Amino acid sequence: MTGRASQTGEAPIGTSPAARIEPRRVLSEFEHLLRGRGCPVCKSVAEAERSFFSWFEIESFSAVEMRARLREGMGMCPAHVRRLIEQIGGGHIMTTVVREALAGARQTLRANSQPGSCPACEALAAATARASHMLVDGLLDPATGRLYREHRGMCLPHVLDAARGVDRPVLERLAKRLLASLGDRDDPGAVELLAGLDRDAPRRASWRERLPLEPVGESTVEGLCSRLVIEACHVCLSAGLMERRYLRWSVECNREGDASLGTDPGELCAAHLHDLALVDRAAAGHAIERKRAARTAELRRLLDHLAQSPPAARRGRRGVIEDLDRWRAELISEHYCPACNARSGIERSQLELVGAALALAPVRDCYERSHGLCVRHAREVTDEQAARVAKRHLDARLGVLAWEVGETARKYGWAYRHEESGPERDAWLRAVAQVDGRVLEGGPAPAGRSAGP
Repeated sequence: MTGRASQTGEAPIGTSPAARIEPRRVLSEFEHLLRGRGCPVCKSVAEAERSFFSWFEIESFSAVEMRARLREGMGMCPAHVRRLIEQIGGGHIMTTVVREALAGARQTLRANSQPGSCPACEALAAATARASHMLVDGLLDPATGRLYREHRGMCLPHVLDAARGVDRPVLERLAKRLLASLGDRDDPGAVELLAGLDRDAPRRASWRERLPLEPVGESTVEGLCSRLVIEACHVCLSAGLMERRYLRWSVECNREGDASLGTDPGELCAAHLHDLALVDRAAAGHAIERKRAARTAELRRLLDHLAQSPPAARRGRRGVIEDLDRWRAELISEHYCPACNARSGIERSQLELVGAALALAPVRDCYERSHGLCVRHAREVTDEQAARVAKRHLDARLGVLAWEVGETARKYGWAYRHEESGPERDAWLRAVAQVDGRVLEGGPAPAGRSAGP
């Protein structure tokens, strides 16, 4: 049985490092991954991300294949669009990205098809798999396995990812190392151990703090219309405001010693644990201990099962595999996150409200003068009449944005250098929010953000 079960036709991993990679290379790369205290996979992925965006900015953004992938995926995911905004802002690179994203968005909207994946996410997934494979292979070698035991090991998210396909010896070693790391309560990197690295968390926090005050109305319809006045996707804005409200509520409850926090089901997911840590470290400490306790108990149960499992000769190969799959199911299963539940709940609720209220003439008139829904949410409207209104309105806005971005690109030309930029200069930022409002955490695009270099 190999270190990682092969279900995709790929070469099996874990039988012997030499089966996949030459021993000297395994040792050197394994040692490189285990330098420092942080999760080796997180560090490898962070380097891969840096390399991807450096090359993207230098050359690959203009490659035919990359432009096709950007069009197919309606650009990039919200986290990586935020990185582009921070790293390069406006200019000809972002203009290229946004032109492809808008073209892909209109095509997806009209064909009612599924968009492709984010090219940056694909690159990082490959980097994650490679680093994880390297570590799994190394755990079966006595010398490199000792290096891993002496290291802090992988973070919880990457252990869970690796645990899906490894055999019993590797699963046991991963669990023991993680259990030991979780037991170190003096470790200042508890958030990273439980939630991995999250370089996007400060960007999310920055955009979330820019959200406007929550508008109010005397009735449900008036409240909806007051939010439609804001130049943002109504559903994304509602979700962003709810997320900010939940984080602030968590901080207040922690400061007041609210006992209900101890009975709240589930645990914060990796992203929301990072979000809370940026808002208030003390409140995050409570969430960290809840998550640490829950995962420690799961790891101990898994190791107890493994220790008490009868030998393969008595249970048979099939029985051993079935037991192993059953025992790790609890460990790798998706856990309930109350913050995610709060966000998804308000998204569903407000999307249903828009679908119902668009049948009213006053709301429809207000909607057709507004930003309207982003592409992501317009595609989810289920009421046929409301969907026609939302998609027709959105297609027109995407068309105007595409013209504005094209106009910006035209004015970059030497022959048009005498022309001053107009209101189209910040169309690139309005466009990314129109495609997916989550990029700006649901808020409106800031005015006056020049698209120039």
